[in-house]
Order: sequence, then structure tokens, then C-alpha cells
Amino acid sequence: MKKPISPYFILTIALTAIILTIIFTVKTEESCDTVKTVLTSVNIKPSEGRNYMGFDLNKHNLTFGTLSPGGTARRTASSEYTKDAITHVWAEGDFSSWIIISPKTFEIKPGQKQEVVFTLLIPATAKEGEYGGRIVFCYQDK
Repeated sequence: MKKPISPYFILTIALTAIILTIIFTVKTEESCDTVKTVLTSVNIKPSEGRNYMGFDLNKHNLTFGTLSPGGTARRTASSEYTKDAITHVWAEGDFSSWIIISPKTFEIKPGQKQEVVFTLLIPATAKEGEYGGRIVFCYQDK
């Protein structure tokens, strides 16, 4: 007769998988030699028969302006650094999962500028309100 698999064994395996996933996928500022952040925000407002187009001239933050649920917007930023480095870019905050970043990782040399494109895809189910977060540039010196 076979022994049934213990639920504690299954729980142990599941927790181990979760912990290993977190360890190997989460980037932390501790692994960065230099961290630069840029604040980011978007205001979601239902269209009521018209669509809002995000527009903002703020040069210090990555602002998407006012957009309707289901809307999209694209912004670019240039990255510069004083040393040879591997750069990782990610979003944090209320709407970070809505932002597509390209490229997310790249090599950079002193004096070189690298353009990074941020595409915001707002879900059709997004609730009205102001959403905030930050874009993180992590530089790992070579």
C-alpha cells in the first residue's frame, strides 16, 4: 500500500519554489553601484464620449498626463553614466505592471546616451484616479 504524500511536503516544495523565484528574479538596489530614479505618474479619467490624450511637458519626471481607460502613451528618456556599466531599468509603484520598458537592460559607456522607451498600456478596467511610481535606473559598474 502506498503512503499518501504529506501536505507538509507539498507546502515545503511550493514555498521553496516561491523563495527561489523571488531570489533569482527580484533586482534590488543593493546590487547596483549607482541608482537613479525618476518619478512617474498618470491620471486616469473615464472618457465620457471622448478620449484623453496624455500630454505633459515636465522634463524632470516621466509623466504620462491624463488618459482614458484602454488608452496608451509612449515616452522616452535618455540614460547617461560616467563609467562602463550594465544598466537595468524597471518600474515600481501603482501602475508599474502597465509599463513596457525597452530596452530593460543594456551596456553603456562614458559619454554615451542610451534612449529608453516607456510604453504605457492602460487596462480598459482601470479605475479613475492619480497613479504614481518611479522608474529605477540601476548601474552596475564593469
